[in-house]
Amino acid sequence: MIKVGLTGGIGCGKSYVADLLRRRHIPVYDTDKEAKRLMMESATIRRGLVDWVGERAYMPDGTLDRERIASYLFASPLHAERINRLVHPVVQDDFLQWVDKQDGPLVVMECAILYESGFDRLVDEVLLVRAPERVCLERVMKRDGASEAQVKARMAAQMSDEERCRRAHYIINNDGGSDVEGTLRDIWVKIDRGRLRED
Repeated sequence: MIKVGLTGGIGCGKSYVADLLRRRHIPVYDTDKEAKRLMMESATIRRGLVDWVGERAYMPDGTLDRERIASYLFASPLHAERINRLVHPVVQDDFLQWVDKQDGPLVVMECAILYESGFDRLVDEVLLVRAPERVCLERVMKRDGASEAQVKARMAAQMSDEERCRRAHYIINNDGGSDVEGTLRDIWVKIDRGRLRED
């Protein structure tokens, strides 16, 4: 089984590509979605968050107080590092357990911070989705109702596209005019051929 990491910056269209893969019946593990689930379900994460943020890390009904966690997370780089050290190992274990339950030849991990989290070590190939900065900016402003300054600040905190390109095995340009589906199809053929050669 080949494990493919799907990554890209904010507004690049990662989720769109992930949906295209699901339509091809390729299993996709969404790390953002699963991390949110695990922050509710994992006793390890719950203990850590309560220790650092306090009992009010969770609402009276047991759900995560996302605003309080976000305030803690962005208050200091040390806080962000603490939460990452707490959450990432649990997500990694969950991903590997998920992989064991799949029976197809290919699986995908969708992860915006694939390199920053170290999750690139868990995959065999990396597929990067990218788009021009202006396109990404407009997409996120429209999607989130955020200001240009807010989105630019989020972009500035990310790994650069140049560094991602240097480290990725395959690249899809999702600029609104390129044939994303055709490029994805060609890439999948190459990945599949590599798997067959290894078999």
